[in-house]
Amino acid sequence: NRAAPIFQKDIKSATSSALNLFSRTKAMKDTPNPHIGQKPNPVEKKAIKDAKRKQILPFRPSSYIPNSVRDSWRKWKQVFGTNDEVFNLLEFVRNSTAVQKIVDINEKIDFRDEDVECMWFKVKDEPLQKDLEMLIAYKKFQYTPPIITTQNTNIMTEKDHTDLYVDLIDPHEDQMKVNSPLECFLQNSPAFCKPSEEDETISICNLDYLKKYQVTKETKYGYGGKAFVKNGEIIQVSESKRGDANFNRDLTLFLNSFAVHLVVIRHAVMAHLAIYQKYMMKLTVGVPRAYQDKWHADKSAGLLMKALTPRATNTVNYNIQLLIGPANSLVSRATSFTNDGLTLLNIDKYNEYEQLDPDEMIKDIATNGSKGWNAACYRAWKAAQKAVNAICKDLDVDKEYKEESLKDLAMLLWTGTFYHGFIGDFQLDNVVKGNLPFIITGEEHKQYEWYGTLSTTIGCSTMTRTMDMATVGKYLYTKEDRDIWKEYMKELGVAAKETGIKGFTYEGAIYNAIDF
Repeated sequence: NRAAPIFQKDIKSATSSALNLFSRTKAMKDTPNPHIGQKPNPVEKKAIKDAKRKQILPFRPSSYIPNSVRDSWRKWKQVFGTNDEVFNLLEFVRNSTAVQKIVDINEKIDFRDEDVECMWFKVKDEPLQKDLEMLIAYKKFQYTPPIITTQNTNIMTEKDHTDLYVDLIDPHEDQMKVNSPLECFLQNSPAFCKPSEEDETISICNLDYLKKYQVTKETKYGYGGKAFVKNGEIIQVSESKRGDANFNRDLTLFLNSFAVHLVVIRHAVMAHLAIYQKYMMKLTVGVPRAYQDKWHADKSAGLLMKALTPRATNTVNYNIQLLIGPANSLVSRATSFTNDGLTLLNIDKYNEYEQLDPDEMIKDIATNGSKGWNAACYRAWKAAQKAVNAICKDLDVDKEYKEESLKDLAMLLWTGTFYHGFIGDFQLDNVVKGNLPFIITGEEHKQYEWYGTLSTTIGCSTMTRTMDMATVGKYLYTKEDRDIWKEYMKELGVAAKETGIKGFTYEGAIYNAIDF
């Protein structure tokens, strides 16, 4: 509702603004540095083209301006323009962020007969009004000029960040609070660094997979790097050891890569799409009517299914087109990837993760961290399965369907509580404050106003709250179910401590995965 006046205003001005040829500089992130990253092969080019074609729009705005004209106009604006147009776009995003979308307990489970292709994944069909809103936002993202990094170079303060929130309510009480990207990585390292096979006193975080993907022509360096951590500090990055001439530069590039790995890949692509959207769709799309009736008839099982598969989750993942999509999206503007480079990265990692079953997914996440992180992942996974099986024990369906469906539901519960609680909610302050900086400069990150406005907007775009775990527990129908839920919450607390990550806790506000 807060966004409605903005959308109405834009609908009225859409025709006139579309005629403003000089503002349509959509090619700004399309030209790669030919010396960094790999040129997509024919199969990859087709996958990128398909992802662009499958963005959900009621019709496709197009521009017939030659690339040379657009490029010349972009360069002119880089020299003589301002960041006002970009900042207006970012304000539009913040103002369009819904504060809350609480699940209506009286609604039925959102079963659907068919799915819809969206970029490289599948969603449920959204109303036409939502598609029109997407078209307006798409136009804004695609044609708003690039940010000018030589302007708005004041260092952001705490007040500057909070002033951008306007009236948004930050629903996440427990967040990591650090003072630098290096401190952010080291505090998170138990979840991302696994012990070396040669020397268990050294742990390794290998992000060299990012070297494949192309960056823009203005970018001098690429993503990637392998960090070696010992006694709480990074002693080596790739071939550069502490004290070497290039160590600080390579460390900075690694920290940029870590931000992409955590926020874009492990949070957006893995947690949102390859896990949560996948299993939500599997549980609620194309389900035979007889099974739907059984879910509705069982109060305990039906409530848990409803809480973990709400309509708001589908809407959030539908909106991810604007966050990480191929048309100068919010994250594309904050990283140094070309649009095609970011799109191919997203497709590759989604395809890698989406094919994993629940046990394989848990193993992949657990074994890429410390022994404590590994143990915590499996503790939470065992507890999620136990809770789901107990609450849904009376679901009257055949054995094979029941076993598979309850395991899928447990995957939603594990992802939404344990994993997303860490990879998403707990990292929000790091995203906002620039302690997870995406953009490559080759120098230590400074939270200038131009980047801080971008990073705060990315954080704000993820602040929608739908339902917290304590609320789910209160709505469960029997005391037995509520006690099971309390036991699960208790196990999450034990798992959080087991990770060894400072400040990570589930004591207090515990948000489940629909709170993306």
